[in-house]
Amino acid sequence: MKNKIILFINRFSQYAISGFYFWIFLIRGGIIYGFVPAAVGLIKCIHEIQHNDEHSLKTIYAESYKQNKHHKGLSFTLFILLGLSIMSLCIPLFSKDPIIGFFQLPLIIFTCILWTISIYYVYFLSEANKKKGDMKWIAALSFVTCIKHPLKSLIILITMLVLCFLIKINLVIFIFFVPPIFILSTNKIVTIPSVLKH
Repeated sequence: MKNKIILFINRFSQYAISGFYFWIFLIRGGIIYGFVPAAVGLIKCIHEIQHNDEHSLKTIYAESYKQNKHHKGLSFTLFILLGLSIMSLCIPLFSKDPIIGFFQLPLIIFTCILWTISIYYVYFLSEANKKKGDMKWIAALSFVTCIKHPLKSLIILITMLVLCFLIKINLVIFIFFVPPIFILSTNKIVTIPSVLKH
């Protein structure tokens, strides 16, 4: 019984540390460019924690950051679209200019779809890093998987949106636990295609 409690506390602290490192490496990438390397590092850390491997979480993040820091385009696009979507929700565009307000809904839908595709992309990239896959091919595979499995994609999107609302409840829980909780909850939903495994 004592060993199980120690194991639980150890796992709990490792998940909290992995969540904290996600934000550290996101900031290290300049927030705008850091999403992809930080997210790949988070997936690899959660995998290591689940398989009880004795690797340093900081080392896993550092290696992942070094391997994926050139993925600036996707991170930048996600940041800009997210910023525009949030601005469009905060500012009542329909009352100021109906033409600009017309683009509000398509912008939000496109941003949500792109975030879902990027989650698939990050999962596939974390698997493909083991064999250095072609990034354009992985992006195309992510897009096709998102469209091919609309229910799974919707679950991923809803999970992401629900967890984002935790920032209003408690910032500390959001910082330390939302990134690992998101990976743990979507880990079984995102199936890695067999072409990436072989």
